[in-house]
Amino acid sequence: MPQQPDRQPQPTIKFHRIYPAAISPMRADKSALGLMPTMAYRHCEAMRVASSFGWYAFPAEEVHLRWNGADVFVREGGGQWQPLVRSELPGFADHWNEHAPADLVDLAPPFLTRLPMPGLVQVWTGLLCSTAPGWSVLVRPPSNMRGSFLYSAFEGIIETDRYRPCPLFMNIQLLATDVDIMLPKTVPLLQVQPLLRETYDERAHASQEVDGLGAQDDGAPALSPQEWQAYRRTIRVETEGLPPESGHYAADTRKRDKSGD
Repeated sequence: MPQQPDRQPQPTIKFHRIYPAAISPMRADKSALGLMPTMAYRHCEAMRVASSFGWYAFPAEEVHLRWNGADVFVREGGGQWQPLVRSELPGFADHWNEHAPADLVDLAPPFLTRLPMPGLVQVWTGLLCSTAPGWSVLVRPPSNMRGSFLYSAFEGIIETDRYRPCPLFMNIQLLATDVDIMLPKTVPLLQVQPLLRETYDERAHASQEVDGLGAQDDGAPALSPQEWQAYRRTIRVETEGLPPESGHYAADTRKRDKSGD
């Protein structure tokens, strides 16, 4: 009987790099690009997994912004500061018009857009994003990387299976006034994380609350003997004369990753 070829899994997410000079998405890194403390990287699997969940995306070009508390200014190509309304990527309008359908000519996605709230700016990555049916994306600041004191970033969940391909951007709130706020092109602007829609709908928010540690109204214990035993193992308490299992969470999780379980 002939061997069946291995079926490649269908991609959950598709990135379209439509601005030629944009940096391609990068799979997120377990060490947060080396910024995670060594002790955490070696022993905290929870932080490692959170850091590696998704992809990094970068500003399409380096960004220079200023905010005086009322107006936002942009400096492009080393020129003078100009009030920001909408900023275009260099040469991208012609590239877009050359390839876009006739009804979309002159409608290229902007690079920077001032939003109608004080100090709020939308920054585009030069990418479009689509996901498989039933999948959305969480767009958030890069996980376990220290943010800036000059601006803060907003998070959002986008149904990129229904609204696709969607420009991949980040909304930021400028905080510091009268200083040059720079977003380097080579530093991740955001992290894109795929989410099944059922993981954040109302069904996923069903919960149960148990009050206290004593017997409940129905006479059942708050925690069963099996749950107490599992708790001992979770916090690595010595049991049955055996020493605590240091690092078992990380070891168990990595074994499961390797086995595909």
